[in-house]
Amino acid sequence: MARKKDKLWLPFYNALSSFYELLLDDERKIDYPIYQSKAYYDDPPFADKHYRAVIYVLDTDVLREPLEHVAKAFYASHKAFYENEKGYDADVIPKLPIYVPRIVDGEKIVKMQVHENKAHSSTNYKKDEMIPVISVLKSKLTKIMDIDFDDKNADRTAKITYQEALDSAVEALRDNDYSVSVEHNEDTPYLIVNIDTARLCDVYDCDSIQQRIFTGRQIRANFFTQNNEGKLERSTLKSVGVLITDRRFSIVDSHQRSMRTDAIYTTGHPDEIVLEAISPELRSGRLYKKYKAK
Repeated sequence: MARKKDKLWLPFYNALSSFYELLLDDERKIDYPIYQSKAYYDDPPFADKHYRAVIYVLDTDVLREPLEHVAKAFYASHKAFYENEKGYDADVIPKLPIYVPRIVDGEKIVKMQVHENKAHSSTNYKKDEMIPVISVLKSKLTKIMDIDFDDKNADRTAKITYQEALDSAVEALRDNDYSVSVEHNEDTPYLIVNIDTARLCDVYDCDSIQQRIFTGRQIRANFFTQNNEGKLERSTLKSVGVLITDRRFSIVDSHQRSMRTDAIYTTGHPDEIVLEAISPELRSGRLYKKYKAK
């Protein structure tokens, strides 16, 4: 059960989820995306906060009132959540989150160039600490686990639930002499499994463990508009949220950013630790061996 204060956001989540109902087709997918960072994850009453898109609609006017309702619900929930906090000022209008859709019909956009960069968090764990190695949504536990078809060792005929895969991983970790703790925190939708860093360091002969977790994509874009002389003008880079338009324009992906020469932690790095006992779908980030400077 969510914390009492978190429930104050539910009217806003309900309003946002109801708005997305106007954009979904019969298969619960966004009806006409010109661009989207990924498929929209439909889980009412919660909207997909990581979804970024440009969505084409025939008539933007019919969406203005529902969007105003979303904004009012956000302001009301924001006030209810923060009004007793020190420094709260009721006269300051908070900025709407980037994942709240907005209509762009006053701009003569003819092209959009998208730039995507991956973002990660990085944490170092010492030998006297526990490190989270499994993270799974509690709502998924009873569902059949998705098979990773890029995993050559995956059994494509197997049909096991996330709970069964979780239980198997925990048992295997304990069989390999790891201290295992399973967090059943009611304040989070995730179930977390931790193991002792000391055992990891003993097995992989290192001094500490660095963990990197993918936190999302930073998506920005240059917007090209046509001036009165018919020439294209390029905007500065702007963050892309969820844009709704009744204009069709082209989307151009920027070239993938090459790997930085100073990148320390990469997939397949010789210092990467892969715990085979844990299915890829359950793993919490990537683990790397760290050594003391000599």
